[in-house]
Amino acid sequence: MCYFMIGAVMGAYITCIVPKLFGYTTMVTPFQLLALMVPFILSSIFFGMTVSCMVRYRENVILLVVFMSLPLLFVTGISWPESNIPGFWRGVSWLFPSTFGVKGFLKMSSMGGSLGDIGLEYQALWVLSLIYFFITCLVYRFQLKQTRMHAIEQIEKIQGIIRKTKKIKQENTAI
Repeated sequence: MCYFMIGAVMGAYITCIVPKLFGYTTMVTPFQLLALMVPFILSSIFFGMTVSCMVRYRENVILLVVFMSLPLLFVTGISWPESNIPGFWRGVSWLFPSTFGVKGFLKMSSMGGSLGDIGLEYQALWVLSLIYFFITCLVYRFQLKQTRMHAIEQIEKIQGIIRKTKKIKQENTAI
């Protein structure tokens, strides 16, 4: 819920305030924005949680974001013609919520599209939300099992040390 609230505040700022600050024309209603932002934020949260399990050090996330931001911008088809993007990379772009979120937002805000006009993007965001939710659950379950096994190993190691210490202590008191 915390991630969602942060995403909602950032999403409102980016989609409502920034266009007004720069004088961009927008043809989208707040209800349409809300309907698009909910699956986008959810899919982004679960995608981030999944990726976070694959990164060992927190500092490396910044490097990953910097490295991936420009390629992801290009594969959305906004700054580079989608017809010039090879099919393989177009398929890869479907793994990222930003592809469908950006396309849906631009269709609604710049072209005056409705939720019906962005049906593909809207459905894709919900599908990505579900997929990444289940992947996140599986990855977190695996991590919890690994952590539990490691904790049990450490407890057994400490218990072994305690037994050895007690045995040595008993031998010393017997002498």
